Formats: sequence, C-alpha cells, structure tokens
Amino acid sequence: MQTTKQQILVLLKRAGTITVEQTAGALAVASMTARQHLTNLERDGLITSEKARGATGRPHYLYSLTPKGEEMFPRRYDLLAQVMLDEVGALEPADVDGLNAGEKRSLVIRRTADRIADRYRLQVEGRPLEERVVAVTDILQLIGGFAEWYRAGDCFEIRDYNCVFAKLATGSESDKENSGCEWHVRLLTQLLKWPVRHEVFVEGRVECCRYLIDTEAAGKLGEGIPPNA
Repeated sequence: MQTTKQQILVLLKRAGTITVEQTAGALAVASMTARQHLTNLERDGLITSEKARGATGRPHYLYSLTPKGEEMFPRRYDLLAQVMLDEVGALEPADVDGLNAGEKRSLVIRRTADRIADRYRLQVEGRPLEERVVAVTDILQLIGGFAEWYRAGDCFEIRDYNCVFAKLATGSESDKENSGCEWHVRLLTQLLKWPVRHEVFVEGRVECCRYLIDTEAAGKLGEGIPPNA
C-alpha cells in the first residue's frame, strides 16, 4: 500500500503540477493536511512550488517534482544496458555488413526488444488480451518505474511516464523518439501479439509515451513478429 508521500509523488508524475486543493481532493483529506504533506515534501527537496494567479481570487501555489523527486521513479538502465551489450557482443560481421550507422543501431534495438520479450514471455502467454495488457504494463513498470493502463471503448491505452529512452538516447529529438518508439512498439507487439500504435501524449507539463491497442484491429498478429525480422 502506498504511503501518503508516494501517493502525492505519483499524482505529480501523472499530472505535472498540482495545487493544495487538488491534493486534498485526491487524498480525501483536509486542505490543511494536504498543505502540510506538500510542505514536508518541499522541505525534503522532492517537490518545488511556484506562485500562480488565477483569473480571480488570491494567488495559489502550483507544486511540481524536482530532479530529486523524479529519481523516486528509477529507470532500469542496468537491465537495458546489459541486454544491449549482450546483443552487440553476439553480432557477427555478416549481420552488419553493408549497414550504415542508423541501420546498425536499429538492428541492435530490434534484437534487444526481442531478447527482453523472450525474458518476460511466460508472464503474458495464453492470457486474454486485457490480461496481457495488464501484464505488459507491469513489465514496463518494472523497467521504467511508472506505467499505467486504461480502457476506453474498443481501445486499450498504456502510458509510460518514465521511458528509459528519455535520457539514455542521444542525437536529435527525432532520433530519440524514433529509437525509443521502435524499441517499445516492438517489445509490446511481441508480448501482446497484437498491433500497437505509438503516440506522444502532452497535457500541460506532462509528456509521456502512449501506446494504443485497438481490440477491433484487423491485423491480429497471432505469433507476433518473427525474431530479428
């Protein structure tokens, strides 16, 4: 069960900013109690506040995570780095012959996604689609530190608020996004055995990766993507 401190940090990770009143409403506590919790977190350097004035009324404060607060959602760089190093070490000259730098990077990304999918496959196989979505979200939670799933009509949605590629990837913003998306889409498609579509979700100060799984998709994959395809 989450502590009050953890609940507030999760609220901030999900929403970007919160006020005392929003915190009180989410926790079902008095505003004075919510303010005290926020003050304690600010004292510990996990959150920061800034004054904001609405259209009417007195100014209020918006609270957001500090870099130290972001560290409360650890990314598993160690897991990803080890698997990538294993894949690089396993490459044969013929595997990369004639490939440019971008194609070599893409090959390693695909093989890494396949290796991690193999590692977690038994947690997902044989389940109905919704249960697979739940299991895959748990796997992203393990790797990234904060992922959630939702259902809206005929579509499942997985949001990854703490993508391991956000700071690991280098190069242009386009390279970062494409590398991360390629890795995650392949991993999710392998595990779900279902088409997955990626979008960048932006709302206020929140920016995260959103993966959409249409239950009515015509292209159900059956056995998924062949390894190393």
